[in-house]
Amino acid sequence: FLIEVCLVIKGLGIDIIEIGRIKKAIENENFLARVFTVKEIAYCEAKKAQKAPSYAARFAGKEAVLKAFGTGLREGKLREIEIINDELGCPQVFLTGFFAELAKRKNITSIYITLSHTKENAIAQVVFGGE
Repeated sequence: FLIEVCLVIKGLGIDIIEIGRIKKAIENENFLARVFTVKEIAYCEAKKAQKAPSYAARFAGKEAVLKAFGTGLREGKLREIEIINDELGCPQVFLTGFFAELAKRKNITSIYITLSHTKENAIAQVVFGGE
């Protein structure tokens, strides 16, 4: 059984972060408001004991998106990159503002993301697809 897919990879990014760093950072409401959207905060806070790893994985995801763009955070805001799970629990990336426009300019038509964590680290990988 062979499925042929014609996808042009437009960007690839990966990031890893220590959960302990994010656990300390999320104690600061300014950090939360600067980095995460209302939906992301609601999702992570609902995780109770697992909220720090959930925040860390999303932070790593945002950093991986920046790396896939090849821009870093020169322009735009981290809140313009939103990572929300779908009904099956699969993380999805939603772009707004500067990053939505950048994706359009670069002809990025799909974003694939995977998030994972251990007891100490969270990791994310992102692939941009296009025509």
